[in-house]
Amino acid sequence: MNKSSKKSGNEDRDRGGDRTRAAGKIADRRVQDRRVQDRRVQDRRVQKSRKLLSDALVSLILEKGYDEVSIQDIIDRANVGRSTFYSHYENKEQLLLFGHEHLRALSLRDAGRPFDFLPFYRHLAEMHELVRKLLSAEKSERVLTRSLEDILQGSICRLYAPRMAPEEGALFMLRCEAAAAALVRLMTSWVHKGMPCSPERMAEESTALLQRVLADERAAASGRTRSE
Repeated sequence: MNKSSKKSGNEDRDRGGDRTRAAGKIADRRVQDRRVQDRRVQDRRVQKSRKLLSDALVSLILEKGYDEVSIQDIIDRANVGRSTFYSHYENKEQLLLFGHEHLRALSLRDAGRPFDFLPFYRHLAEMHELVRKLLSAEKSERVLTRSLEDILQGSICRLYAPRMAPEEGALFMLRCEAAAAALVRLMTSWVHKGMPCSPERMAEESTALLQRVLADERAAASGRTRSE
């Protein structure tokens, strides 16, 4: 076989190898695209199931109160299986908390950004009947207020902790806990008294309350900065 024949054969093999690799890449992309599409379909199914369960819980609370609602009531109203419920939530408390994203509205979006209480108060005003029902039953009030306090305490800590000296950590945590409890008490009192003030006014009052409770911490941090 002469050199030109060998060269031609090598080129044919190279081209064949290139076509094989290209076909392989196309197949891989198709598999990846299918997986992405499958995930999107699955995500939509999850969102749909969670919305069905959440809407069912809300309607049942409005009808007979949170404490009287059972998981069987929820799945019957949502028209889903028991396995569907437990694939998303362990109990109805989790559904109440994590099935309603407005309860996370008090979490900071970015570290260092101030609180914005107004969207939360507006949501309370829009859902006043549901909120009133939740706060009128002992168990649901306990679940709701404890969760709000945890959310607020965590957000306050993230916002102010970078300014604190390490040796003041214990006192700082106590202040965060006190601030969260005071804010939740202000919110729940507003609901219990029939929301006599506007959401805008309550947002301003909540911001002022937070500033008062943590004023000593900010002043102490500012004093340390100047002394340094």
